[in-house]
Amino acid sequence: MNVRGRVAAIFLLGALVAPGCTGGAGGGDKAGGGGEPVVLTMASGYDERTLEVEPAVAYFIRRVGELSGGDVRIQVVDGWGNYQPAFEQQIVHDVKAGKADMAWVGTRVFDTLGINSFQALTAPMLIDNYPLERAVIASDMPGQMLGNLSELGVTGLAVLGDGLRKPIAVKGALLGPADWQGITFAASRSQGQAEAVQALGARATDLWGSAALSGALACDELQGVEKNLLPYQVAVYTTKFPYITANVNLWPQTVALLANPDRLSRLTEEQRGWLRRAAADASVRSTGMFENEDSIVADVCQKGARFANASEIDLAALRHAFLPVYSSLEQDPQTKAFIASIETLKRVTPAGPAVAIPSGCTGSTGGLATDPLAGTWHTGHITQSQWIHAFIAMGGSEKDAHDGSFRKYKVETITFKDGVFTDYCSADGRPGEVCNTATYEIRDDGTFDLYTDGTETFRYEVNGDTLRLHFVKGDCGSGCDYAALPPIGPTAYAGFPYTRST
Repeated sequence: MNVRGRVAAIFLLGALVAPGCTGGAGGGDKAGGGGEPVVLTMASGYDERTLEVEPAVAYFIRRVGELSGGDVRIQVVDGWGNYQPAFEQQIVHDVKAGKADMAWVGTRVFDTLGINSFQALTAPMLIDNYPLERAVIASDMPGQMLGNLSELGVTGLAVLGDGLRKPIAVKGALLGPADWQGITFAASRSQGQAEAVQALGARATDLWGSAALSGALACDELQGVEKNLLPYQVAVYTTKFPYITANVNLWPQTVALLANPDRLSRLTEEQRGWLRRAAADASVRSTGMFENEDSIVADVCQKGARFANASEIDLAALRHAFLPVYSSLEQDPQTKAFIASIETLKRVTPAGPAVAIPSGCTGSTGGLATDPLAGTWHTGHITQSQWIHAFIAMGGSEKDAHDGSFRKYKVETITFKDGVFTDYCSADGRPGEVCNTATYEIRDDGTFDLYTDGTETFRYEVNGDTLRLHFVKGDCGSGCDYAALPPIGPTAYAGFPYTRST
């Protein structure tokens, strides 16, 4: 019944259609000439914010255009894999099959496809600072690792450095192994990363995408996730996972640039040279795009994030807990050699400055005391005529206004709790069912944002036990016209007063 459900369907349709209609054949006839630019499709499992949260990938794309003078262009197709946990595996398979000319994926995924050599890059707490990551990326190890990708039927162009992943949590910072015991922790699909999470006594899940995470949060089925600070900031995770362990860097999200070998072979030697040079340039510059995080820390702190540092005892306990993971990783001789080489670099590479935590950015978020919307609120009985009147008042058409989910009346019940919003719909006296979940962020101007695959902003007024919401604006993302969508969410939430439930 909600707008976000329709927005998600639109995004999903785009993700489903894109791989089938923009594959390698789209640019397959342009390798040799005709005066037209060569257009290469690049699969990305992220949403339209890909180039915002992956600046090294964005640099690679720009650099290809610069080197080629616009003769080679890269078209990013977002949402590849439909935001499912196996999206990176699918991307690798689709590049091999020629459904996409190129792609970027996290190197973490390769151990689920039988390639173990990249596991050294994401071994737990091994590469734990940016100077070390830069030294590793600049070494000959990434080139050796990329050579193994021919076994998967793809060509590796480069490994890019990326942000250092920290444990972020819902109810309190994850400092030592005791804090991990029994929680459910989300990490991108990877055998090595799952083993690391389990070694700390947590249950590993590979939930992916804002909708899946929001649903798990609403049911209290998820307590933490690994994330580096840039996507944490862009995705406004402060209301979902406000607690960040500042000095625990689990692993970097290193990225592999991939290409379909047949598509590469149809390019000219000069065109292939542009791609390889751009990939090398992006690799060299990649870690420098992430290491200056002070402004991000200040911003997310202002929005409600809280940082804490693990003690030396906690850090030692974490490393000890990871020893069985290393025993497993080092069963592979090449991985063992890479780990030893990284440890050698670590001993001679200064770590650089630690994250500086701003004043007032530690401790608790304050919970309900700082959230004026916290609690459960419900409407009265909403009849069909009342719903239709409110729907039209929100700009909808009478044709779209008729709601077939109830005959006599319905009741909307909404909850705000620790940054998670849940909407329960009850029709004709039947028990309520979850009809929408989202995360929310309260702003200083008396408004709050609801986030799923789109964003809706409401102004709120709380007067005793009465809550009134006023719709301000909506945004359903790139290529989506929010004004063309039926105003279901604005009608449900801003069309009627809510009363606090006892």
